[in-house]
Amino acid sequence: MIEHHLKSSDAQAKSAVRSSSIAVVNGTAHMTVIPPLPIGHDSTAADQARAIFAEVERRLAAVGSNKSRIAHITIWLSHLMHFQEVTEVWNEWVDPEHPPVRACAQVNLANKNLKVEMIVVADAS
Repeated sequence: MIEHHLKSSDAQAKSAVRSSSIAVVNGTAHMTVIPPLPIGHDSTAADQARAIFAEVERRLAAVGSNKSRIAHITIWLSHLMHFQEVTEVWNEWVDPEHPPVRACAQVNLANKNLKVEMIVVADAS
């Protein structure tokens, strides 16, 4: 069974892409997270990472989960020069007793102001 949690109408109106904010499949939560739209051109990678982590926690709470139950996070960066900056924010945020598997890569992101995007998989059972 798949349970889709739709984006708010405000968030959906700002996005050209129709998608759920989170999908729960057999007790596993799946989400892709970017900073809130619109993304300012002066937004740093650290700012974007902090905003994403706050949103991850909000979405997980909505399905009865939390960051200690994250199994895997993939971090996409617009440029590897942001790696250290985002890693510093990661180290402040991650649950030290339950750190998830993490992957990080440089990709071409769809929005020119977007520096960070994340894919999260967590237990929501």
